[in-house]
Amino acid sequence: MVAIRPLAMVVLELLHESPMHPYEIQQKIHERQLGRLTKVTVGSLYHAVEKLQKDGLIEVVDTSREGKRPERTTYRLTSSGVESFRCEVLANAAEVAVEFPRFAMAVQHLHTVRPGEAVAELRLRAKALREGLGVADVTIAELTARNLEPMFWIDHQYTRAMRQAELDWVERLVDRLSTGELVWPEAARRRVEELEEDRR
Repeated sequence: MVAIRPLAMVVLELLHESPMHPYEIQQKIHERQLGRLTKVTVGSLYHAVEKLQKDGLIEVVDTSREGKRPERTTYRLTSSGVESFRCEVLANAAEVAVEFPRFAMAVQHLHTVRPGEAVAELRLRAKALREGLGVADVTIAELTARNLEPMFWIDHQYTRAMRQAELDWVERLVDRLSTGELVWPEAARRRVEELEEDRR
């Protein structure tokens, strides 16, 4: 089975609805904010389409030209594309993959910096998460007002829920560190101080 990259997944999702040319795909990505989980540029979109065709997941239906506009090639899913996409969606829905988020890495190493520094940075993160929740709420309200089918943007609700959970966790961590409920191991605290002295 061919590995399908995130942008290619977006293209295949849209081609489930009907055959389209890349410009139409680009318009729908913008309209539905489908680029939120992957970076989308005109170049990356055309590259994704070319690779999907090369891998046999989509095929050309028609090539046409309107007036002086550039030639447009319309693509549709192949049976292999339908099956590969279906398998990828179902596998990703079920599998709890090992991921390596930068924040979890930072939390793992917090004891190597001064407690005050750690708390200050965590407060900044909490502020950014609160702002992100505000943006998410506005986006969800806009999508709701546009009467787009909720299943087209349900991942916005997932992302908002994850951001809320992270904010709750970070705020609790800040409280635990600030009140002394959670403390730096003495050896780690001494080592941080020694390293600070060496830097001066």
